[in-house]
Amino acid sequence: MKKIKTVLLFALLITLSACSVKPENVLVQMTDHSPSQMMGYIIQSNGKTIVVDGGTREDKDALLEELKKIDDDNVVDAWLLTHYHKDHTGALAAYLDSGADDLDIESIYYDFPNENFVATYEPNRLEDLTNITSSLEQHVSQDTLHKNEAGEKIELGDTVIDIVRVFNPLITENAGNNSSTVYKIETNGNKILFLGDLGLEGGEQLLSESKKEIENMDYVQMAHHGQNGVGEEVYEVIHPKYCLWPTPEWLWENANNEYRTDETKEWISKLHVKKNYIAKDGVQEISLSSK
Repeated sequence: MKKIKTVLLFALLITLSACSVKPENVLVQMTDHSPSQMMGYIIQSNGKTIVVDGGTREDKDALLEELKKIDDDNVVDAWLLTHYHKDHTGALAAYLDSGADDLDIESIYYDFPNENFVATYEPNRLEDLTNITSSLEQHVSQDTLHKNEAGEKIELGDTVIDIVRVFNPLITENAGNNSSTVYKIETNGNKILFLGDLGLEGGEQLLSESKKEIENMDYVQMAHHGQNGVGEEVYEVIHPKYCLWPTPEWLWENANNEYRTDETKEWISKLHVKKNYIAKDGVQEISLSSK
């Protein structure tokens, strides 16, 4: 009996030890905590932590919990914002407005249109812009804020972030989504492309100006939550091995055929990707093993 108890205790200690080991070299796709669609990603690789967007205000607590799980020091080396919509910036705004000091955010990268542009071309989302810009201006030092420039490279140790595309004021159709910054992250032998909510017109610009830079990615984040985003040719050029869908269940299922999710699924099926990671399935920690 004593021997059995010893074996069971040993097994329990091994289990607890395994549970306490923080994940390393991972890409985390967050999931929604409200009826809204959302987008939030965390990359932890080679000792550096990157957040892309983060989700809605309702997603803040889950994001913080995951960050603390990944990084014992609670340091975010780079927080990348694709555009100003609240389903992408709400979590960061809520954290900043709370006055909490759980995180040490080294740098925040973004490129938003000004209020006049949004008031003219997307007035119903002007509040989204003012909320995030107000949070950044009131709670973040100017040294931490960085305005993106196309072609800029950000080096975080062995991880390199390329700013492939920024807001183009000449594109006024689908204005907010097409204001999305496109980030390419190369880390631990993986190439990951974040498209934000980029639309058809922004995708055409991407093909015209940055085609070589987006070819043959390992991972791609599906534009505009996997529907009504960039066109099929963009995905053909990207030719991803894996697809990241920031897509809640109601949008993935598309029961009433209100959205273009099914069309995008058909495009991706032609590319024979190895796996689709879908936010509706919950938080997913994807290993970024060295290639």
